[in-house]
Amino acid sequence: MFLSLYHALRALKVPVSLTEWLTLLDGLAKGLHNQSLDDFYYLSRSLLIKDVAYYDAFDQAFNHCFQNRTLPENPAGRERILDWLQSPLARLGLSAEEIARLQTLTLSELLRELGERLREQEGMREGEPAWVGAAGESPFGIDGDDPSGIAFAAESGGERAAQQASARRYRNLRSDLTLGVRQIGVALKRLRDLRDCGAEEVLDLSATIDKTCVNAGEIDLVFSRQRENNLRLVLAMDSGGSMDPFRNISERLFSAANKLNYFKDFRAFYFHNCIYDKLYSNLETDESLPTPEVLREYGKRYRLILVGDAAMASYELLYRGATPESAVSGIDWLSQVAEAFPRRAWLNPLPESSWDSYETVRMVRGLFPMFPLTLEGLTRAVRRLL
Repeated sequence: MFLSLYHALRALKVPVSLTEWLTLLDGLAKGLHNQSLDDFYYLSRSLLIKDVAYYDAFDQAFNHCFQNRTLPENPAGRERILDWLQSPLARLGLSAEEIARLQTLTLSELLRELGERLREQEGMREGEPAWVGAAGESPFGIDGDDPSGIAFAAESGGERAAQQASARRYRNLRSDLTLGVRQIGVALKRLRDLRDCGAEEVLDLSATIDKTCVNAGEIDLVFSRQRENNLRLVLAMDSGGSMDPFRNISERLFSAANKLNYFKDFRAFYFHNCIYDKLYSNLETDESLPTPEVLREYGKRYRLILVGDAAMASYELLYRGATPESAVSGIDWLSQVAEAFPRRAWLNPLPESSWDSYETVRMVRGLFPMFPLTLEGLTRAVRRLL
């Protein structure tokens, strides 16, 4: 009878494996839920959900199974549309009141209203989201039927569990939200490369406790060498032009990286659209370094994070002389950068679903592992850099 919960979680894109589901069934067979829906709520959440980012989706699935609530109509598609409406790329000119009203609509109602608005604005293509097709339909589908096809009647009792699920206190923990300074700092901390250095003069508390226990309570102090972070990071960011709508998120990334004091060395550079013969260290004063010098000085020993939409005119990437100073094409410069920095990642603020729409993005992805500029994307990029 609980199989509908499994199907609901899978419909909401929650990564629940069969092993975890069988573990839950084993727990039910052993009576760990105490014949209580409240206890079942906590038991199933603890066994099936491994990341708090999915707590909100779990609450929606639980409500669907035990309170006869309707599952969201393809939440990923609807959320992407709402995110686009609030992004700088949206050109619909909606007021805060109109956006708030649209957030109350179902996916089909939302698509219908936006389709009418888009048709009213002839020739509108810039910033148009990937979900708007030629026929004004969404590739995510618009029917809200439960894909599991399994009916599940609401149970009596379990009021606390139902209230807990209905409260949905975890909806702000989604992993696809854009980043704040604190979130960026937490993610970048995972890049730390801690190594022992210096004399053994730092008290190792854990080792001291273990050794004291082995000595039947006789205190035996254990000292170890200080750990120093060996991380060296280069952050290169696209500035101006098509990146203007993403200026705030780029500034947050720079602010977080610049404030962290555990990098052994941190360098920030800027470029416009593509890296050419020089990288700017200060855009206001036009201070710059030749790109070959940056590659010699920082390549190999440094990790590299590039930030940009990579959506540029083809000539800026493919033709020589795209800038008056450069006789080398942008793609050749990027190839040299990729060769110089074995540990590299590219963060793209554009929605991941739109990347294949740009030829230049596809070419850049061939040289740099590319990740969306979201919490989940930055986490994946950090893993790649490690």
